[in-house]
Amino acid sequence: MDNQVVQKNSAGALSTINLRADSGRGTEELKSDDVSTPILKILHQLSPECNSRNAKHVEGAEPGMIYAASFGHLIDGQKGLDIVVAHTQTRYPEWQERGDSAAAPVGTHLEIPADATEEKNGRWRLPNGNYVEKTMYFYVIAIVNGEYRKAVIAMRSSNLTPGRELNNLIANLRMTDSKGTFQPAAYTAMFNLKTVGKNWGDKSWHVYKPSLVKMLDVSDAKQADLYTMAQAFQKDVSKGVAKPKYEKVESQNTKDII
Repeated sequence: MDNQVVQKNSAGALSTINLRADSGRGTEELKSDDVSTPILKILHQLSPECNSRNAKHVEGAEPGMIYAASFGHLIDGQKGLDIVVAHTQTRYPEWQERGDSAAAPVGTHLEIPADATEEKNGRWRLPNGNYVEKTMYFYVIAIVNGEYRKAVIAMRSSNLTPGRELNNLIANLRMTDSKGTFQPAAYTAMFNLKTVGKNWGDKSWHVYKPSLVKMLDVSDAKQADLYTMAQAFQKDVSKGVAKPKYEKVESQNTKDII
């Protein structure tokens, strides 16, 4: 059988995984210029988790680490985080200015609003004073301490370039069977996200550095479970069932906001 495997999963049940049937899954929303779930983030010098006097301080937290509060685990940015990408999409969350805003956007646009004015910092200003910012969302299965955890990674601003790099890695995945070469689902591969430091003047920050680790071996029970978990997660995201936690705030009642 070409790229179709019958095997026992970790529960002992027989299942069939057809790689060709999932061709292209996970990349449905990639565009030509790009290629409720906890949000993973990179910690910076001003992150409250790195401030010992802040109520949100996390013991051992340092700039460049990757963290999600619900995981309760700090990830070394130099070693990186292994992920399987279930789904990727680009959106334009609408934010109030810092000081006026909660920790969540007031809404999320599918495209740049027609009445928005572009600013030099990668944002578009709206007539109401808010701004929208291009953001790439990666819905992933993160491998944390050997456990599979659903998460969202939001890449914006200086992380748009790493986001495009990860999209390119996904878009360039290829497999071959007797029918020829095809593009497998995004979740056929495992990637690693490290963090690297950047400097500009007296400012410093970290960005992601993605790389391909391997193609999943679905004849292996554990890797097959990882594949099917990502496959199910992708369907949830496509149906709108799974969203970043901060998108649970009330959004504006306009047709292009989700």
